[in-house]
Amino acid sequence: MAEAQRDYYEVLGVGRTASAEQIKTAYRRLARQYHPDLNRNDPSAEVRFKQVQEAYDVLSDTRKRQAYDQFGQAGVSSAAATEAAAAAAASGRRTGGFRYSTRTPGGATVDFGEVDLNDLFESFADFSRRGRATGRRGGPVDSTARPSAAGADIVHQATLSLEQAARGTTLDLRFDTVQRAFSETIRVKIPPGVSEGSKVRVRGRGQPSPTGAGRGDLIIVIHISEHPYFTRDGQDIILDLPISLREAVAGATVRVPTLDGPVQLRIPPGVTSGKKLRIREHGVAGPDGRRGDQLCRILIQLPAALTEEERKALQAVDAAHPGDPRAAAPWRV
Repeated sequence: MAEAQRDYYEVLGVGRTASAEQIKTAYRRLARQYHPDLNRNDPSAEVRFKQVQEAYDVLSDTRKRQAYDQFGQAGVSSAAATEAAAAAAASGRRTGGFRYSTRTPGGATVDFGEVDLNDLFESFADFSRRGRATGRRGGPVDSTARPSAAGADIVHQATLSLEQAARGTTLDLRFDTVQRAFSETIRVKIPPGVSEGSKVRVRGRGQPSPTGAGRGDLIIVIHISEHPYFTRDGQDIILDLPISLREAVAGATVRVPTLDGPVQLRIPPGVTSGKKLRIREHGVAGPDGRRGDQLCRILIQLPAALTEEERKALQAVDAAHPGDPRAAAPWRV
């Protein structure tokens, strides 16, 4: 028997009145705890990580969260379709045309509602009334008529993870007619290196033309979800890397995550907080196919509690190396 869908608030460990900031904080903590790259010996970690990601995707979106609070899981799946239907009702239009849905890489299907075509049909009727026919039926040929326009474009919003945006991915988009006369699945390849707001155009997959001039285009607008510990700076990936005082003084080799999996990174002796250690070609691909780098930003963690003897020893070291560490700072006052 399939496992029942867990409550999203329970997955993140927050109450139903939790603020957006509390939800984000819980997500970051759990995502770090269960990330597969950090739990390779725990097969349940990947499942738990996906549950946390799914819960955050819903509860961090105001519209989806409202739909979930009111209708549960069914409300989330139909939120976009409900919004499209409400917009059609507000404008006084009848629903009709094509119904679009997306099958995500994880296998879930999200319905994006009906694409209204009544305006196109009304335009076609007006076209016929003006006598701008092709000469086959419905009136004389108008030699002054402008060339027939293709159908309208359809804009689709797609949210990718940072990994998908960096490596590229494939989306399966499915649509069928309202009467289910036929259905079509479009497989769209998203190239590596897309960024927030990037647009991928699929020609000839938009709305049909009422005059038979061809379909418009499908335009996919890319959005990238927040990562629990990576941030992106152009083609580079930034990772905050905590190290101990001993590792900073003596140097060390530590295991760090990257978009391609964990690697060993050498920490040079005497490294200071804020210094960025570079892992070449572990960033995001650019238009020319070349990848950026991963920059590991050093954060030295002092021991939580020092004995009086340890404090004196550190003071002795500091006294043996006098100097003002802020002497070269551009903001020195």
